[in-house]
Parts: sequence; C-alpha cells; structure tokens
Amino acid sequence: MTRKNDRRTLGMRITEGFLPIFGPAQVGRQDADGRGVSDVERERDQELRTRFERVTGPDGRSYVVEHSD
Repeated sequence: MTRKNDRRTLGMRITEGFLPIFGPAQVGRQDADGRGVSDVERERDQELRTRFERVTGPDGRSYVVEHSD
C-alpha cells in the first residue's frame, strides 16, 4: 500500500508506529494500589456485578448479559 492510498491521519500513523514499542493502552483495575476508590464507584461496581453476569459462549468468547430475574 502506498502512502498516497493510506487514509489514516498522520497522528494515527504515528500512534500505530509506536504500538510495537509501547504496546496497546492498558486499562487498570479501579481497586488497584495507588488509587482510591470512591463510594460511588463501589456502589456502581456492585450494581453492575449483581445486574449483569459474564457468560462464555460456545465459540469461547465471553460477553455480558443482564439477569432476567
């Protein structure tokens, strides 16, 4: 593919160039050391855990479904 046909922006090309070096962005756990967790975040997490559940399909992919109680 030539640069002329590359539809990515300059910023995206630069970002993708750094991926082999730095890897993709990481999303940390909210309860990890070094960061406090607020009561609002705890309540939201608890609601999500009781309202939804993670299910693994026959193809091995996991997804989230709402409880049908």
